[in-house]
Parts: sequence; structure tokens; C-alpha cells
Amino acid sequence: MLVPTLPEARYLILDDADLASLVSVALAAERWGGRGRPPVVVPCWWRPDADLAMPLVHTAAERHSSIFGSEFVPDELLAEAGADDDTHPERSAMLLRAIDLAARHACDAVLFPVRAADLSGAGIVGVDQVAREIDRAALVSRLAALDHHAAGCTVVTPLVDFDDEQLIDLARDLSAPIEACWWSGVRDDPTASRAAERWAAVRAMPAGPAEPVRRLTRTA
Repeated sequence: MLVPTLPEARYLILDDADLASLVSVALAAERWGGRGRPPVVVPCWWRPDADLAMPLVHTAAERHSSIFGSEFVPDELLAEAGADDDTHPERSAMLLRAIDLAARHACDAVLFPVRAADLSGAGIVGVDQVAREIDRAALVSRLAALDHHAAGCTVVTPLVDFDDEQLIDLARDLSAPIEACWWSGVRDDPTASRAAERWAAVRAMPAGPAEPVRRLTRTA
């Protein structure tokens, strides 16, 4: 099984309270290991329907920080999608704001739990989407370096090419409670119901043969 190894840093995690964010909080906590100041968790959303999701995201993100001993910052970061724009410049603007917030909280890096499988809407890991989000993280980091307040603060995307089954396996390996996601137990929201059904289907798949754990270090 592939397990990302994060570079040593104090992380600000953008938490949309979905499974990738929960796993990201767990990864950052594992990297921290109780030494120095803990990672920082901030509620975030980069998909449609922010008005409906954010109250649930705030609650779940705060729970994530509590489970893994992280610091919770209630500031809210949103990326409002533009019409018919596949490049999504609003995500770049959100990441610039996140780097500024990270610098204000003495963090060295922003952990952006974006996944191509989530962006496709069909669970498909598209090569072009993976490359775009990796490039976005690298270029935003360079742009932020022009501001001396955020010099040296980078964006990492360790889960960008993980498919659903790989993410479920990693969540289990990290003992990340899937029930802590924003959609868990929510009965009156269609978006939450669809997300819960999707992950229930993935969890119900037969487990494959056990694989040795392989650590992968990524810088973006």
C-alpha cells in the first residue's frame, strides 16, 4: 500500500471535512508526532453549494482537529467556482489566501487535500487534472514567495492521484474514523446522502491482497 510521507513542516490543513481531508489531518498529525507546535486545521470548501455545506464542514473540521490533537482555526476559506472555466482560477486565489493564513499562524506549508477523483465527479483519476493541480500548487507557492510575509511557505497535494480504494485503505491504515466526515449521519441533505452512498459502496468492495506499505515522499 502506498502511504505518502510529508516533508517536515508545520502544516495548515485545508479541511472540507470529506475523507481526503480527514486523512490529511491524520497524515499531518503523524508527521508532527507531538514535537513542537501542532498542525492547524481550517474549514475550507472548493466545490459548489458552499452555503449548504459549510455549517456541517465547520463542525466536522473542528472534530477532526480534536481527534488528532491539531489546532483549530475557525477562519473560513472558500473558492467560488466560475462559470464554464475548467482551469478554476478561484482555487489558485484560495490557495494564496491559505498561504497568507498559514504564515500568520507560523506554519511552513499548506496541505491541500485535492483529488482528481473528486474533481471529476465520477471518481476517475484524470492525468490532466492531476497535472493541473500539482502545477497549481507549485506555481502558487512561487507566486506567494514574492510576498516576504509568506516566503518559504509552500502548498503540497499528497493525495491528488489517489483513487477511492487507495484512499479508503490509507484511512484504515491511519485509523482515521470515516464517520467523522461531514456527510456521515446527515439525512436531510441530498449532497451528503450521495457522498455517503458513494463511500459506502467503496467500503463494501472486497479487500484486495495485502500489500507491503510503501512510503512516498512528495513535495507537491
